[in-house]
Amino acid sequence: MAKIKKRNELSIFEELRLKPDGVSPKIPNKEDLETMDDIYFYNDKLLKRNTYWRKVDSELIQVDKYGVSLDEDDKDYQKEIPKTSKLKEYKTDVKVFVEEEKEDMIICTWWKQNEQGQLTQVNLSGEGESIKFKMKAWLRKEAINAVKLEINTMKKRAYEYEKEELLQMIEKEEKKIKIKLGKKWFRRLAFTTLGLGWLPFI
Repeated sequence: MAKIKKRNELSIFEELRLKPDGVSPKIPNKEDLETMDDIYFYNDKLLKRNTYWRKVDSELIQVDKYGVSLDEDDKDYQKEIPKTSKLKEYKTDVKVFVEEEKEDMIICTWWKQNEQGQLTQVNLSGEGESIKFKMKAWLRKEAINAVKLEINTMKKRAYEYEKEELLQMIEKEEKKIKIKLGKKWFRRLAFTTLGLGWLPFI
């Protein structure tokens, strides 16, 4: 039987925390930026704001103003798809940079040039991470704490599990937390815990 390598629990779970890959480590070259000319917007008079859309294989999918598709639990997600005839082309001076292309995803950052010609990354919150990432990171942290408690209750140690096993346990806890709190209350609790204050639209 192979000897189990005893590792520090803190370092094991640290590897499973979410890392802010939406933050660029360096400013890209201007010539490497790409324009966003395939996004459309619909002025929703009932909601009194714009929703953004992109055509993918002749089908409309809802995105944010950076062209990133929205999840169903996103506060801006709309089930009703507007008619193509009511869409208008979304014109923006924000440009996209492909940071890395992975097998299952493409990591991008978004940039804008100021009057002095300097590039500034715009898809960030005040602390340098997207708010969406902050919420997901909060959920991951809560799920990790639940898994730690579960392992301790069974009188086991984290190093006795494979990394994939732990990740599956954590993802299962994330789903349980979201179901238990409900989408609306999950967002409220996450924002409050993160110190972002009470936001009326969540």
